[in-house]
Amino acid sequence: MKPNLIKRSCLMLGITGALFLYNLPSFAQTVNDADRHEIVTKLADRLVDVYPFPEISAKYKEDLLKNEAAGHYNNLTEQELAAKLTADMRKTHKDVHLRVSRNEATYKSMTEPRSRRGGGRGTDDNSDQRANYGFKRVEIDGTTSTAYVEIPGPFLGSQEAFEMAAASMNMCAYSKYIILDVRHNPGGTGQMGRFLASYFYNPGREQFYLNGFYKDRKRDEQEWTYAYTPGKHMPDAKVYILTGRGTGSASEGFAYAMQKLKRATIVGDTSAGAGIAGGNVALKNNLVAFVPIKMVVGPNDNVGWEGVGVIPDVETGKEDALAATHKLILQDILKNSTDTTQKAAAQWMIDNDGIAANPVNMKSKYGGLVGKYTNDVTITYAKGDLLWNRTEAGKTVESYVLKEVKPDVLVITGLNANIGPNVARVYLNRDEKGKIESLTRKTLLGNGRISVTAQALKKI
Repeated sequence: MKPNLIKRSCLMLGITGALFLYNLPSFAQTVNDADRHEIVTKLADRLVDVYPFPEISAKYKEDLLKNEAAGHYNNLTEQELAAKLTADMRKTHKDVHLRVSRNEATYKSMTEPRSRRGGGRGTDDNSDQRANYGFKRVEIDGTTSTAYVEIPGPFLGSQEAFEMAAASMNMCAYSKYIILDVRHNPGGTGQMGRFLASYFYNPGREQFYLNGFYKDRKRDEQEWTYAYTPGKHMPDAKVYILTGRGTGSASEGFAYAMQKLKRATIVGDTSAGAGIAGGNVALKNNLVAFVPIKMVVGPNDNVGWEGVGVIPDVETGKEDALAATHKLILQDILKNSTDTTQKAAAQWMIDNDGIAANPVNMKSKYGGLVGKYTNDVTITYAKGDLLWNRTEAGKTVESYVLKEVKPDVLVITGLNANIGPNVARVYLNRDEKGKIESLTRKTLLGNGRISVTAQALKKI
């Protein structure tokens, strides 16, 4: 290569390298000594000022300053420093709330005048709206009078969030069983949990919900459910709250309080164990610390769920908590309900568990069913399956596999799927000698009633 080309190439590489360094993201830059010292000192002092347990906050400060003096925080980027500070504090005391993170948007919103912030959360950011303010879905099961509400959260304190909560609760208003799923809810404001809990008491029957205490005990506060919430209250509904390791902070508080009030059965896995409420502190260099300021405990008690988690009344292990809860509800209906229609529907659904439990050679046991029953219905055998075939003029034949639910009771799998799974059955009627005389068709309807065909089906 010619000398001038080499020189030109080196010059271009130098420019490119300079541009690359110039465009490095700010979080990849090393925090200088002065800023680092200010960050560590401000964090340590804030913990001493507000952390609810003075002996622990003193230890936090001691360890942070000792680590800084030993050079543990030297030559770290903003991201690395945040992670290191968080890890070190959790070595001192495992508080899963206490953390330092790099969050440019939050830091800006806390330190810059409103006019200079530009589009931030609440203006251009409509993520809360897209997530329906923490409430994902409501499903009503008319067969068991069960309402399921999925609340991935977080619990928000906005008008829209309370409107969504009220709408969800109003959808549940006439169900006898309510399932509230907070397995993936990281927390938020405790007001939402109190709002939800209030629906399960009569208006004017406020309950001592949780107790919060601060380092300055004169600021201690009692949290009560609300005397009024919009819509119908459900003081007689049986409530189940699903928890898991993703249940944190305020959503844990909701489950914990309802458990202590003996107003809900907690089902699932032990929650995260984050029982101290707090708020953000702007440090420096886009670093923000979430510092706990209020310990939350049970009513008339000094015990909470911090570091322990909410322990379920029914631990499900590897079994899905929602499926386990449905089983609990079915068992409760059979044991306690006086509604014969509801009990029949519950027994139907419990019997469905036998479909896969005991595989049956359908040809050898029920091969005698093969034949024509009406102009529209035939039963055939093909490739190891008994098939229920339905024919309508001008349409292709619809075929559904028959499986045993229990002896002489077969499910027509897939038929009437618009109502629900496994809702269509055939009951075999036998004579005194055990010979099949006829078939009776039954359907479990969406309102829990069981529809029976007017006439039994016989071979023609």
